[in-house]
Amino acid sequence: MCIMSTTTQPVITYSGDTQLFSTLESATVQGLPQETVEWKRSYGRPPRAVTLSASFQPFKIDNDSFKEQSKGLKKLSGAEVLHTYWVECQDIDTYKANVRESIQTWFTQIKQVECSDWLIILVENSDSKKSKQILPRTTVLDKVKNDFGGKTTERCIAVIDPVKGETKSSESWQTFLFRLRQALMAAFSRTLTKFEETVRTQRERRNELNWNFCNYFLLQEELAFAFEMLGLYDEALVQYDELDALFTQFVLNSAVGDAPDWLLAFQATPNNWSGVCLNPKTPFNMELRQKIQNHTMSVIDFRNYLFARQSALLLISSKPAEVARRCLSYVQSYMYELKLLNVNTVDGAIPTWILLTCLQVLSTCQSHVGATGNQSMESFALLWNMAKDKLYELGRKCGLLPGASVGSAELHCVVTLSSGITDFGDESAVRPTPVDKLKEALSSSQAFTRHYLELSELAMGTFKHCGRLRSARLIGRDLSRFYLQLGQPQKSVSFLLDLLRGYQEEDWPLLRIDTHIELAEVFQKIGDRVRFIEASANIAAYPALNAETRMKYFNHLLQSAQDEFRSINCSSMMDLVDIRIHFDTSLEEPFSVLCDSIVRAEVQVVNHFPGPVNCSEVTVTVKAVKNANDEGKPSKAAGKKSVTEKSIDTKGIEKSALATKDKTLSSDYIPIKEQLHLKQDGSLSSVALVCPSAQQLLGRKVSHGLLPTELSVIKEEYTHKLSVKDVNIVPGVNRLTLQMKADHAGTYVLSQFVACSQRLEFIQSVSCPKVSITVVEVMPSVTFIKTRDDLLAGTDQEVELVVRTGSTAFQNEKTLRLCSSRGLMINLPKTDSLFQRELDFVLPPMAAFETVSHPLKIRADLGFTASKEATFVEHKLSVHCPWLSKTPPLLDLPLNVYAPFTVQYKLHTAYTKKFVNIHVQGLTPSSRAFEFQNPNVLLPDATYKNPALSKLEWRNLNGSSQTLKISQDQPANYLWELCGAPAQYDMPLLKAEFSVDYRLAGTTDWKIFSFNFDIVDYATLFTVRSRVEPVKGNDFLRAGSLCHMTLTVSDVLQQASSAALMYEVLADQALWAVCGRTAGVFSMEGSSKHSVTLDVMPLVCGFLPLPAVRLSRYIPAEQKPKETNRKADLAAATLPRLEPFGAGQVYNWSKAQQVHVLAAPSNNGPTSFDTSTS
Repeated sequence: MCIMSTTTQPVITYSGDTQLFSTLESATVQGLPQETVEWKRSYGRPPRAVTLSASFQPFKIDNDSFKEQSKGLKKLSGAEVLHTYWVECQDIDTYKANVRESIQTWFTQIKQVECSDWLIILVENSDSKKSKQILPRTTVLDKVKNDFGGKTTERCIAVIDPVKGETKSSESWQTFLFRLRQALMAAFSRTLTKFEETVRTQRERRNELNWNFCNYFLLQEELAFAFEMLGLYDEALVQYDELDALFTQFVLNSAVGDAPDWLLAFQATPNNWSGVCLNPKTPFNMELRQKIQNHTMSVIDFRNYLFARQSALLLISSKPAEVARRCLSYVQSYMYELKLLNVNTVDGAIPTWILLTCLQVLSTCQSHVGATGNQSMESFALLWNMAKDKLYELGRKCGLLPGASVGSAELHCVVTLSSGITDFGDESAVRPTPVDKLKEALSSSQAFTRHYLELSELAMGTFKHCGRLRSARLIGRDLSRFYLQLGQPQKSVSFLLDLLRGYQEEDWPLLRIDTHIELAEVFQKIGDRVRFIEASANIAAYPALNAETRMKYFNHLLQSAQDEFRSINCSSMMDLVDIRIHFDTSLEEPFSVLCDSIVRAEVQVVNHFPGPVNCSEVTVTVKAVKNANDEGKPSKAAGKKSVTEKSIDTKGIEKSALATKDKTLSSDYIPIKEQLHLKQDGSLSSVALVCPSAQQLLGRKVSHGLLPTELSVIKEEYTHKLSVKDVNIVPGVNRLTLQMKADHAGTYVLSQFVACSQRLEFIQSVSCPKVSITVVEVMPSVTFIKTRDDLLAGTDQEVELVVRTGSTAFQNEKTLRLCSSRGLMINLPKTDSLFQRELDFVLPPMAAFETVSHPLKIRADLGFTASKEATFVEHKLSVHCPWLSKTPPLLDLPLNVYAPFTVQYKLHTAYTKKFVNIHVQGLTPSSRAFEFQNPNVLLPDATYKNPALSKLEWRNLNGSSQTLKISQDQPANYLWELCGAPAQYDMPLLKAEFSVDYRLAGTTDWKIFSFNFDIVDYATLFTVRSRVEPVKGNDFLRAGSLCHMTLTVSDVLQQASSAALMYEVLADQALWAVCGRTAGVFSMEGSSKHSVTLDVMPLVCGFLPLPAVRLSRYIPAEQKPKETNRKADLAAATLPRLEPFGAGQVYNWSKAQQVHVLAAPSNNGPTSFDTSTS
C-alpha cells in the first residue's frame, strides 16, 4: 500500500481515564483491522466488505478548527470521526459522586464540534462482581444509559478488562471490538459522505476565476487515499480517472478558448525527463506531490505523478496488463497535451521520456505474476516497439546511427539529454535500470546498435508470441533497413523475404511491389543474380508502376537471362487464363480422345510485361494419373463446375472443356446438419440447421502456417505435353493453339504452363479445378452371344462368336482358334464336320470399330444330370489369338450349360418282391419340354455268370410304345420288378444301367441317355407286424385307457442267426403315450419269430395310425462289426452301437395301418362301439 494512505486513517479521540486507555490502546488498534466490516453505502451503491483501521488522539477543542468545520469539511486526513470516553467505575456511589459530572462535561464539549459521534466505554472488573453476594438492582452501565444514552443506548458499552486474561474477558473484548467497528464504520461513512459533498461542490465551482485545479486535485486525492485505506482500490482508481479526465478536458478547452490562470503553471519547461517511477516507496513521487502542493510543477511532473498513482493501484490489484495498456494511451495523450499547451522542451527530451517510461513500465509489469495473457503480451509488444522507435529517433538526433558523423551539435544533445535523466533512488531496483541502459546506449555507436537490436528482437518476438505477424514483419523491415545502414545487406534478405511472404499471402499488391524493389536493390548489392532476375521480373510485370521503372527492370531481366538459367513463377507475369481442349464426342466416355490421335488445345495467355517475349517453346505439361479415382477423374459434381460443354464445330469437334481461373474449389462445401429440438413430451418444437465445423470455417486464417511464395517454383516431371514452338508473346492477350499426340491410353491432368525464353523458364501451375484428358484405347474383344434362352446339355445349341476390332484395324486375314473344356464339343453350322474340342477359322480383314459375328454349334454332355444339386455346369471356350499384342493371347470365355432334367433311382419292397423305380424330373419349362420313349434296364453279362444270380430277370411294368413328355411341371416314373433274386443274407452288388431315347420337343433326332446305378440290400431279411388290443376285460379301445401293443419280428429266411436286434417304438406324442420302455434288444437265435408286448395309451379318439417301429442291428461293445457292403466305423467299435438295415431288408406289415379308438366313457355309462382295423 502507498505510504501516503496512512495519513488518511480515521481519527478516534479518547477522554476520561487516560491511564486506563493507555493500557488498552495497543490491543484496540491491533484488533480493529483483524476482521472485515460491511459498509452500507449511500446513493444506492452496493455494500462492500472493508477492513478498517484507525488512530487514537486525545480529545481537545481548537477554536480555529471549530470555525473551519462550521463552514464545511475541508480536509479528510486527520478528521475526527468518533469520540470515546473511557471510564472504570465499580459502584454506583462512585459514579454519582465523580464520574457522572465528568461525562456530562465531556458530552457538552463534543456537541460543539462538527462530528458528534460518541461512545462511552465502561471497563469492568469481574472480581468485583464475585465479592458481592447480593446483586444490586441497577448497575453502573444502567445508570450511564439512563443519564446519557437516551434513544441510543447502544453507544454505552461495558467491557471486561482483557488484561486479566479470563475467559469472559476475551469474549467481552471481541464483542466490544465488533461494536466499535460498527460505530467507527457508521461515523466514517457519514464523514466520508460530507467530504464527498465538499468535493462535489468544489468541482461545480471549476469555472470560477479563483478556482485552482491543484487544490482540487489534492482534495479529491484524499478521497482516493480513503478508499485505498479501506482496500477499495477500484474506487480509488475511479477518483484518479476522474481527475485525469477533468484535466484533459481543461487542456482541450484551452485550445479553443481562454485558458485559466492556473493552467499557465503547467506550461513550464520541464527539466527532468526521467520517465515514470512506478515504485510508490521512492521519494521521487513524494517530491512530485510536493510540487503540486506548491503549484510549481510542469505538465510532465503532473502526468508522471498521476500515472504513478494509477499504476500503483493497478499493481496492488494484480492488474499489470492494464498498466501496460494504459501506458500506451498515456504516452499518446501526453504528447498531444504538449502540443496544445505549447510547452517548450529540449530537443530529444520527449523521446527520452517516452523511452524511459516504456522501459520502466515493462520492467515493473513483467516482474508481476499474471502478466502472461495474449492481451497483456500485445500491450508489451507495442511498448517494446515504441521504445525501439524512440531509441532510433534519439540515435538519429545524437548521430549514433550507422554511417552518421558525430559533431559538436550531436555531443551537446547527448550532454543535454543526460543532464535531465536522474535515477529515482530506488535501491531495490534491478540493475541495470532503464536509465543505466539509456546512458550506455548514448555513450557510443556500438552500444546504441546493440541496444537497438535487442529492443527490436524483443518487440518482434513478443508480436510473434501474441500472433501479430504483420507487426513483427514491419519490425523486420526496419531491421533490414538498419542492416543496410550497417553495411550488412545479406542479413536484411531474410526479413524482406518474410515481409514479402506476408504481403503475398494477404494480397497487398502495392506493398508487395515496394518490397520487391527493395529486394532487387539488396540482391544487386550482394551479387545474387538468380534472385535479382526473379525480383526484376515481378517489378517489370506490375502494371501500376510507371513505364520507365518497368522498362528498366525488364531490360535487366532480358540481359540477365543470357547468362543465368532460372525457372520463375509467372502467375503475375504471363498468366494462363483459359484452356479449351477439344474432345472426341463419338466416344461413350466423356472428356476423352482416341489413342494415337492428335489432341488440340486453345490457350489464352496474358503478358503483363511492358515488352514482347520471344519464346522458343510454349508448353502445357500433362501428367498421368495412376488411379482412376484420383483428382484427374472428374466426378459428376465437379464436372459441372470445372468443365462445361459447348458446341464448337459441326464437322469434327462438337465439345470442348473450358477451365477458367476460378478461385473456388469445386469440392468446397459447408457441412450442414439437421438438428431437431423436441419438447418434454417428445413432440417437435423446432428444426435448426447447424454447422458442426463453424469454428474452423470462421476462424482466422493463420498466415504463418502457409508456405509461400512467388520466389520459388519447381518444375514438375511430366510424360506428355501440349506445345507450340517459336512464339512471340506480345503485351496483352495472346491466343495460342497447342497440340500433342495421344500415344498412350490413360487419364491425364494438365499440370504446368511453361514458356521458355532464352535461358529463362516462366512456369505457372494450372489453376484449380484441373482439366482431365482421358485417352481411350478400345481393345479388340471376343464374346459369345446366346441365340435363345439358357443353353441346355444333351442337345445341339447355337451361339454367336462376336469379334469387335475396337480402335485397331486388321489389314490382313487372322486365324482364330477355339478350344473347349471337357464335356463340351463345338462345330460350325451348315458343315458336315463332326463335333470336336478344337476348331480353327479365319477372320477376314476388318476396319476399326467393326463387329463381325460367326455362328457356332455346341453340344454338352448330360453326365451331371444324376446329381440332385448340380443343375448347371460352367464350361469354358478358350480363344487363342496371338496376333493381339496388347491383350492376353489366350482368352477364357465362360459358358453356363444347364441340365434339362435329372434322374433318380429308388428300390421298393413288397414282402419278398423288389421293384426298381426310375424318377425323371424335368427342369425346363413346358415350351422347351423333352420327349422320352423306349426305357430299358439292363445288367452286365458278367452278372449272370454268378450261379446265385443266374435266374435274375427284369419284368417291365411300363407301356411298350408310350412316349412321355417331361418338363418342370410334368415328371415321369418308370418301374421294373426284379425277379429271381436268391434268398440269402449276403446279396452281391448289382450294377444296372437305365437307358432311354429322348429328344427336344419339336425336333426329329432321337438321342440315347444312359444312367448307371447300384442295387444293394435287395433281399428281405425280417418282417415286423404290430397289433394293438384292449386289456383283458375291455372290448374296445378307448382314449385314455391302457391297452397292449404286440410286436412280432419274423425271420423271412428262417435261418438261425445269432445277431442281436433292437426295436424302437416311435410314437407320435400327440396321439400315443408309451408306458414303460420304448426300445429293447433281443436275439433271434433258435427261433424264427420273436414277440414283445408293450403298454400304450391312446390320447385322442378316432382312427389313429399305429406307432412306428424301427428295427436295427445291435452291435455290442468290443465286438467288430460284421463284414458287409457298408464301410464299418472301426473307431467306434469299442462302444455299443446300432447299424441300420437297408431299405429293402426289413418289411413292415403294419405300416399305414390304423385302429379305431373310441372316446372315453361319459358319466351316463358306457356306450358300445365296434372296433375295426384298416
